[in-house]
Amino acid sequence: MLASRRALGSALSLLPAHLEALTAAAAAAAAATGAAAPSAAARYVHTTSPCTGEFSHVVDEHGILVGSQTPVTKHLWKQRYTWTEERLQQAAPRDPTAAAEAKPPNRLSVKYPFTSDPVVKEHYRNPWGEARIGRILEDLDSLAGFVAFDHCDDGDPSTRPPLLVTATVEKIELRGKRINLDQDMELSGRVVWTGTSSMDLAIELEQAGQQQLSALFTFVAREPLTGAPCRIPSVLPQTPEDQALFAERQAVNAARKAARKAGGGKLHPVSPDGEQWARELLAAAKTKRDLPALADAHSVFMDDTLLSNTFTCQPEERNMHGRIFGGFLMRRAFELAHSTAYLFAGCRPLTVEVDGITFRRPVNVGDLIRFNAWVLRSWPSQLTPGKGVVHVQVEASVTQPEKLQR
Repeated sequence: MLASRRALGSALSLLPAHLEALTAAAAAAAAATGAAAPSAAARYVHTTSPCTGEFSHVVDEHGILVGSQTPVTKHLWKQRYTWTEERLQQAAPRDPTAAAEAKPPNRLSVKYPFTSDPVVKEHYRNPWGEARIGRILEDLDSLAGFVAFDHCDDGDPSTRPPLLVTATVEKIELRGKRINLDQDMELSGRVVWTGTSSMDLAIELEQAGQQQLSALFTFVAREPLTGAPCRIPSVLPQTPEDQALFAERQAVNAARKAARKAGGGKLHPVSPDGEQWARELLAAAKTKRDLPALADAHSVFMDDTLLSNTFTCQPEERNMHGRIFGGFLMRRAFELAHSTAYLFAGCRPLTVEVDGITFRRPVNVGDLIRFNAWVLRSWPSQLTPGKGVVHVQVEASVTQPEKLQR
């Protein structure tokens, strides 16, 4: 496929005429939870049920049902958050200069009882009887937040806990072809790297002893009332695997800092080969625009693959801090990317990975949010002859018609 006028460096590509496609790299939702606590935060009642207990509803302090999230997300939220806004105001702040005691990683998990709970199974079922990936994305974000909260807990109920927000999701890889609902699953996570006020978390999904999915989240910690960076405990890797992963993430973090410094804030500078490839695609796009009879018959402009979705954010989609839940935004972006690949290929796509999700600004209840998805590139599959791979990008922005701006 040929994408042109909306090109972003490598945003142009040629399309081979294949009947089937694999979705590679789905969603980049540029919006999520903010750094400061909102004034009208949702309040949650703590329950004493363990992480492995039965699923139940989440209610606020008035007993009102809150949220339309998955059973797993609600289950995690009930255990994680017991703070009301009044209690946050009265609690003592943590010393921002004090070094927190280092901790070993604590692996936390939650199970999906598909074989024993038909209601939970139905909640995660897609139209083809397989697991609905978008719902699992919500749970990934929830468990990552739960693990981050556990790591930052100082054990002192008189001090304010930090506000933990998702900064980025580096990559979500799906190992199997499709996730079925005939067997129970377990979602687990642990902290693998820490900085001064940020941390990386590895999340894994297993089914029948096989890893089905892996993800890497980055969270940042903020003081809930001021929004200032909040110091977090260092993590102490215990196994050779965790030590190697810590060193790898340390190198990635150092490279990002160097890239920001050298590139004026750009995290992903384009390589010389990438620039040359983009120039060639732009030249091909110019040929298709000016001399369509001489252009590749199996190429289309990227603009022609655009698919959009606009909606108003409802109260039921808020998180524990009163902002729109980042996992919900991930799901909506992913499902739009899936639909874009479906229309483009003419057959149901198989998700390979979700790559490069970045959260830039908070999204509030009542915001009018617009998701735009484009096919950036497609190419023949090297693993499955006769099929193709499609790379879809999704961008989300809050639209304000009253101000005539986006």
